[in-house]
Amino acid sequence: MVGGRQSSLCYAAALTLVLSSSPSVAQEAPGPNCRRASKIEYKSAKELYLLRNQFGIYLKNGPFWHRHYWYCRA
Repeated sequence: MVGGRQSSLCYAAALTLVLSSSPSVAQEAPGPNCRRASKIEYKSAKELYLLRNQFGIYLKNGPFWHRHYWYCRA
């Protein structure tokens, strides 16, 4: 029984490795005046209540496990 448990654990680890290393699709900008922003930049703007201001807006899109962050100028 120990051999079966060990092989299933090895199978699960291999499957996780394959799924996590699959190539991601490049995300296109939501608009022509948008540039890619870092997660740190987005969170900083959120903490300072600057996600939307007179100069532009920060956007977050994509699935919850792989978000894309953008800054779009007004």
